[in-house]
Order: sequence, then structure tokens, then C-alpha cells
Amino acid sequence: MNEKIIGEIVFEVFRKAKNEHPKHSKFALSNHISNETDLSSRTLERAYDRYLNKKTKYGKPNADSIDLFCKYLGYENFKDYAQNASTTPMEHKAPVRNKKRLIITISIAFGMIILVLGYQNWKPNKGHIKTVDTSCMTWADSLYITVTCDSGPLSTYGTPIVPLDNRKLTSFKKVKVSQSYNFFNESDKPLIWYSKRKNGEIEYFTAPGLHPVTGETLRKITPYIIQTYVPLHVDKASSFVP
Repeated sequence: MNEKIIGEIVFEVFRKAKNEHPKHSKFALSNHISNETDLSSRTLERAYDRYLNKKTKYGKPNADSIDLFCKYLGYENFKDYAQNASTTPMEHKAPVRNKKRLIITISIAFGMIILVLGYQNWKPNKGHIKTVDTSCMTWADSLYITVTCDSGPLSTYGTPIVPLDNRKLTSFKKVKVSQSYNFFNESDKPLIWYSKRKNGEIEYFTAPGLHPVTGETLRKITPYIIQTYVPLHVDKASSFVP
């Protein structure tokens, strides 16, 4: 495989990561991409050194890793990238499948507009219309989702159905973190809260409040918790050529 093309792919991968992650160090970007793909952070760091830092002592990525690089960029694999990407570095055309999806999405949206306009011009007999109340929500593994209020006391997830809280619905989520995560804002205010389970496992959340399952009060993150419990990165099997 052409070394120049591999370099362009790696360059695009890290440029995309910089647009998605606030920290731009090799370590932080590699961990971010690793969390989004099946690539190991070690593989990504070595690719960064070889193609961005020009340290050729590191081996080049194998075919599987290159396919995963291309998948992170929105392609199915390297073959798809080679067929649809521009030959100019850092610029590529949208894959054909994405264009088809865009056409379908536009068609669906246009159809929905027609339906809404038609409904507004139709005056139904409200006495015969049964409305569905969706002003409730329930915890679904890692976030809140809206549900109907007449579903019963518990949802299909086994969690209580509670009145809708738009703040929790949009900002309260359970997340996986590594030490490259932004735990504090510019004013050193916490961005993460945690709960320690009886088995020692720690769960991390993006807002304060009560644990959605146990009901325990969440605690704000501290440097001690980060240094003691938060992993450096997500360990995944390396797919690099030795």
C-alpha cells in the first residue's frame, strides 16, 4: 500500500479528532480515537509518530488498522476510501452512500412537511381522537428517554417512569472516562459526578443529582478519584505490524 496515501489517511484521522476533542496532544487524541473505534491507543500513537512526527523507526499500520482508520473517517474500508476520496490531501468527497442517505433524508423530511400541512388543514373531531401522553421519561442504561406516562410504574428497562425533566433528558448521561477526559471547566468547576458501587466499580455521570437506579446522591469528581480510579486509557488489543 502506498506510504503517501497511508500518511494522508492518518493525517485526516487526527485532524478529525482535533475537531472533536478539546485536547490536541498525541496522547489525548489517540485515546479519543481509540474510544470511538476498535483501534488501540498504542497503535494510534505509533501512527502519529511515524506520519506526523516523521519517526520512521515505527512500523507502518497493517491492513486491518488502515481499514479502521478509513471507517473512522466515514468510509466502509480502505477500498471505499480509495474509490471515493479526492487525491488532494486533507480533502475528500462524501462517499456515494452518504449522498444516497442525504437524498432519502430530504425526501422523508419533505414528506413529513406535506403530512403536517395536510393535518393542519384537516379539522378532526377531537372527541374521537385519543392523544398519547409522552410527558414522562425513564432511565435506559446510560441516558433518559421519553416514554408514555400510561406505560405503568416501570419501563421495559426495569426503571421507574417519572415526570419529564428536560434538563435531565438533555444533559444527564452516564459516560466512560479516561484520564484524557475534561473533568473540570476553565473555572475548575466539576463536569463529572460519580457513584461507587458495592463491588468497587465506579460510574461517571455528566450532571449532579441522584443515581437514576440506586437513588444515591452523586459525588463531584476530585483529583484524588481521577488519579486513584480513572484509567489512563481504554486498553484494546494492538493491531500494529511489529
